[in-house]
Amino acid sequence: MSGLAEQLLTAIDATPRGGTATAADGEERLSLGVSHADGLAVAFTELRLETPRLKDATVERVRAVAEKLTQRVTYLLEALTPVEIDRELAVVQLRSTTPQQDNESSAYYELLVRTGGALSLRRYRKPRGAMREPIDATVTREVLARLVSDFVIALS
Repeated sequence: MSGLAEQLLTAIDATPRGGTATAADGEERLSLGVSHADGLAVAFTELRLETPRLKDATVERVRAVAEKLTQRVTYLLEALTPVEIDRELAVVQLRSTTPQQDNESSAYYELLVRTGGALSLRRYRKPRGAMREPIDATVTREVLARLVSDFVIALS
C-alpha cells in the first residue's frame, strides 16, 4: 500500500460525514469527499489526485495515463473504457463499459484524466429522461487503497 493510501485511510477516520479527507506526498495531493465510512467500506462523492506530473502534459501523455488506468482498474463494479478525448483541453474521459441498469436509471463511474494535473473518479446516476446526477461510490477500504495506488502507478 502506498504512503498516500495509508495517509488517506487514516484521514478518513478523522473526517466527519460530508467532509473532505486529504493526504499529501510532496506536491501530490489526494482528496476524498466522505459521505460515510466504517471499518469495512467508504462511500465517497469524489476521489481526486492533484499532481504536477500532468501539469503541461500533451494529449498523448494524458491518453497514455488513461490507458494504464483502464488496464489496472479492473475491480470496480464495471470496467472502465475511454469514451471521449478532448484534444484541445487534453482531457480523457473514461466511463463504465456496461453501466449498472435498473428499470428507472443507469449508474456508472466516470474517471477524468486532465492536463494541468488531475485525475478524478465519481459515480453518476442517470434517470430515464432526466439529467445525470452525482451519487456516492461505495468501495471497501482495500479497494480504495488500491485505487490510490493505481492512480499513482498510472502516472509513472
